[in-house]
Amino acid sequence: MFSSNTDLTLEQSHECFYRGGFYNWFERGPNSTFLSRDSPGFNPSDGKRCASEEARYCKSDPITDFWYQCNQDIDEDENGVKFKGCYFGRGALQLSWNYNYGLFQQFLLTKGIKVDLIENPNLVITKMDPPLAMMASLWFYMTPQPPKPSMHQIVVGDWKPSSKNRRAGFQGAIFGPTSLIINNECGGEDSDEPGGPGESRRIKAFKWFCKYFKVPVGPERTLSCKGMLDGFEAIQHMYSWHPDWGNMWRSQSCDCAPAPYGGPLPYYDPKLYPHEFTKQNDRNRLRCVYSIYESPDTFRIDVANSPCLKHRPKIRLSRTGLKN
Repeated sequence: MFSSNTDLTLEQSHECFYRGGFYNWFERGPNSTFLSRDSPGFNPSDGKRCASEEARYCKSDPITDFWYQCNQDIDEDENGVKFKGCYFGRGALQLSWNYNYGLFQQFLLTKGIKVDLIENPNLVITKMDPPLAMMASLWFYMTPQPPKPSMHQIVVGDWKPSSKNRRAGFQGAIFGPTSLIINNECGGEDSDEPGGPGESRRIKAFKWFCKYFKVPVGPERTLSCKGMLDGFEAIQHMYSWHPDWGNMWRSQSCDCAPAPYGGPLPYYDPKLYPHEFTKQNDRNRLRCVYSIYESPDTFRIDVANSPCLKHRPKIRLSRTGLKN
């Protein structure tokens, strides 16, 4: 019980605990094991470096590296090696992994905000004009990442569950599937207080805030994702933009097409995702085409096996897909 070592009542402990959760700047909270002993996480600037490979959250493959290659710089002092390219969770919804930092950075560019979060990921916490910590959390909450809908789509009921999930009661405006989006944890709620981390903590917090705002929590079973019979991928659709391999041999400009697997450039199926995102499809397609011509080695292609490389598009291509 988190009230056993304090004079607070259980209700007061709940209020302190769940409201206070908003003030954890870094994953694993103050005294985060991801940070060094001399910078334990009590100050936003403590996240400039991390103390372990585990905290780097760096996905690396040829395509991801082209777009969002992790900062490889390190420092070394009497406390050991410290890494600068650390993409562990920061902010209210714990933005994690280099590709999410990169996607958020691209979103900021569309709003006229230029910041390099791949080079300096701790700006998510320290930059206050505008306040990136809250913007990153809201961006993650609102943005689908195919095949996953956004958390917002789920809590307002604007998502398409599989037929199996509908029969199991997982449809409409519910809470449970949001855990699949955050980190695929579907362990349900612990019976004790405060219980363990992960989905249990989120369910308890959701219940507390529903009570605070005097709104119903919905069916108990749908507060967790553990009763879901299918993942989001059960609704078959395309997820991301990749080279149009079936036409690379033609004597025409190279192009990209939606593919049924993930990648750094999302494709938003108009049948599943809001217009705010589907209107990004053409920009992401052109960014994909840019990567083909800019770095054919990334895709292991050359003019011999992909003659389309001899024919550049007439339109201007750019890394961001935005007009300068």
